[in-house]
Amino acid sequence: LVKQYPMKIRSVVFHTRRMCKDLFEKYQLMEECIACTSVEEVDAVLSKCAKYVANPKSFHYDQEKAARDKEALENKRLEEGKRKRYEGRMIRKAKREGLSDLHHYLRMGAEVPSVETVKRLKKAPKEERLSVWKKNHSQHCMAHHLEEGGCKRDRSCAFIHTA
Repeated sequence: LVKQYPMKIRSVVFHTRRMCKDLFEKYQLMEECIACTSVEEVDAVLSKCAKYVANPKSFHYDQEKAARDKEALENKRLEEGKRKRYEGRMIRKAKREGLSDLHHYLRMGAEVPSVETVKRLKKAPKEERLSVWKKNHSQHCMAHHLEEGGCKRDRSCAFIHTA
């Protein structure tokens, strides 16, 4: 379907992972699927999974890989906890300052840049571009919107990537 109706690789990976979660966990293919950067790579992971389903004896459980997966899951939970604590601090800060909008600091820089803004900033000098971006769009990835070829970090980027 993806070859007929192209979509972003993030969506392909998300839905493939969602539909094949049990099999990917059973055959230790989850991390491999998440790391995919093209439809061909996702297809290769699915083929490997189908091979293991057809011939279960060809799969060998890897204890080290299981330990790495467990550690990655713990790190993910830790990072999610950090975000929750950060949000709590920002809400408390807004309360202390008597702001009526408790999410004021969380919304700062969340404005999605318009097509016109992106075109204008691409032509602007670097200093002006940076100051405007920090003021209005600081939660969004500047490289994704303004650099040729987009953000090189893709899914590992901490900033928001929206079209």
